[in-house]
Amino acid sequence: MKRKLSLWAACLVMCVSTTMAAVNIIPKPTSVIEHDGQFVFRKGFTIGYNNTSLEPAATYLQELLTRDTGLNFKTRLGKGKIHLCLVLPDDNDESYELVSNKKGVRITAHSYRGIINGIATLRQLLPPVVKVQYDVPAVTIKDSPNFHWRGLMLDPVRHFFSVEETKRLLDEMALYKLNKFHWHLSDNEGFRMEVKAYPGLTSDTVAWRRFNSHDRQCLDRASKENNPSMLIPWKFFKEVPGYGELYGGYYSQNEIRDVVQYAAVRGIDIIPEIDMPGHNGAACYCYKWLSCTQNGVEPLCLGRNSTIEFAEKVYDEVFQLFPYEYVSIGGDEVNRRRWSECSECKKRIESEGLKDVSELQAWFTKRMEKYFNAHGRRILGWDEILEGGLSKTATVHWWRGDHPDVTQKSTAMGNEVVLCPFTFLYFDYAQDDNTLRHIYDGDIVPVDLTAEQLKLIKGMQANIWCERIPTEARMEWMVFPRALALAEKAWTPRNKQNWDDFLPRLKAHLLRLEAMGIQYRPLQTKRP
Repeated sequence: MKRKLSLWAACLVMCVSTTMAAVNIIPKPTSVIEHDGQFVFRKGFTIGYNNTSLEPAATYLQELLTRDTGLNFKTRLGKGKIHLCLVLPDDNDESYELVSNKKGVRITAHSYRGIINGIATLRQLLPPVVKVQYDVPAVTIKDSPNFHWRGLMLDPVRHFFSVEETKRLLDEMALYKLNKFHWHLSDNEGFRMEVKAYPGLTSDTVAWRRFNSHDRQCLDRASKENNPSMLIPWKFFKEVPGYGELYGGYYSQNEIRDVVQYAAVRGIDIIPEIDMPGHNGAACYCYKWLSCTQNGVEPLCLGRNSTIEFAEKVYDEVFQLFPYEYVSIGGDEVNRRRWSECSECKKRIESEGLKDVSELQAWFTKRMEKYFNAHGRRILGWDEILEGGLSKTATVHWWRGDHPDVTQKSTAMGNEVVLCPFTFLYFDYAQDDNTLRHIYDGDIVPVDLTAEQLKLIKGMQANIWCERIPTEARMEWMVFPRALALAEKAWTPRNKQNWDDFLPRLKAHLLRLEAMGIQYRPLQTKRP
C-alpha cells in the first residue's frame, strides 16, 4: 500500500482484533449466515475462474492477496481453493454469493461486477494487518445493491491529482463497492484532458495557472492550523518562460486509457465531464473566438457554428477514451446574461424560434444529446439543464439541495436522476462530529416520490470539489469515513439501515482505513 502501517496502529489493531466480530461488512449485505470454522490461506493456493472474462478479476484478487498476506497465489482457468464462478451472465445484475468453509471460498455472480463485489466482501473478511495466520470465517453471504449508481466525483481542475493518487482513490472505492467515478476534467481554472484537435487546451498557460485566491486560502489555513495537508504540492509546479512558476497539470490520452483500464478491472465506470457551455474559462482563454466577446470570457458563444464544431470535436475524443454509457455535459451555473448581449446568440434564438437564453442553453443541450446518442452515449448534466426544457433521455444530477423540487420535476418528466445534494453529499463541505450521522440518517432520496418516480432514481454519489482540497491527505480527511456512510446508503435498502448497527461496523473499519494509510477524520475530534 502507499504508506506503511505505523507500529502504534499495528499494536492497536492486534489488541482490539480479538474483540471484533468475525463479520464487519460495509455496506451491510442482504444476508449473512455465520458457520463454525474458517478457511486458512496457505502459500501456493490457486485462484480459479470458470470463464475467461474473469481472468482480470482473478489477477486483481491475486495481486491484492499477495500484497495483503505476503503469500504467493496462482491463477488458473478452472477450479481453485478460491473459485470465481460466473453463471447465467447478466451485465445488469450486480448480486453475488460468497460461501467460505474450511475447504475454500467460492464467489458466484451473474456479472463481472458481481464478482468484483464479492471480492470486496472477501477482502473485508480478512484481518486488516499482518498476522501469523490469515483466515476468513466460514460464512454464507448473499447480497445485491439497492441502487446501481454508487459513486464519487473528483475535481482535479481546481487542484490537481496525479494518476497514482487517482488510482488509489479507485482502489478505496472498490473496497466499498462504489462503482461510478465521475471525473470533472474541465473548468475555468484549467483543462485537464489532452485533446489532440485543440492542443492549446493543455498548453503551459492553460493547463497551468498562476496562484489564485483558493491557493492563498489553503496556505493561510496551513499556516494558522499548522496543517501540512493544506500546502500546495510543489510537484505540480513548473517553470514557464515569461510567466515564472505555474501550478497545474493534465492527463495525456495514454494516461487516461490507463486509468480507465485500471478502473474497469475494479468494476468501476468512469463518467467524464467536460463542462459546457459554462465553466469554460480555460477553453475561452485559450481560443478566444469561443466566447461571445472574443476576449476569452466564458461562457461559450452558442450563436457561432464554430463553437458547435469545437464541442463536437472535443466530445469525439472523449467518446474514444471513455467506453461507457454516460458522458456529462455539466451545464451548471451558466452566465446567460452574456448571451442576451451577443448579436450572434440573438440571431440563434430568433432562427431557432426560441423564447429566451434559457431555451438557448436547452437547444444546445438537446443538440449535443443527439450527437451523444449518435455515438452510443447518453447525456448527463447538473440539474440546471432542466431549465428551458429537456428530453426524457437525459439524466439529471440533482445537486441543489435547496431546490427540493428538482427531483420531483425531473422524475415527473420521465428523466432519470442521480442524487448528490449539497445538503448531504458535498464532501468538500466542512464536517463536525454530527456530519456522519446526518448523512446516514438523512432522507437523501426524497420522501414525496411515487413508486413510478422512485424507479427513475439511478442512485447517488458524493462530490469532491477541490477549491480547498490541495492534497491527497486533505482529500482523504474530507472523504473518509463519510464515503463508508454513502456506500451503505446507496447499497442497503432504507428500511435495513440502522445507525446503531452501522456504528460498530464503522469503528472496526477505521482500523482497516488506518492500516491502509488513509488519513481519515476521527469520529470525535473533541477531547473527552
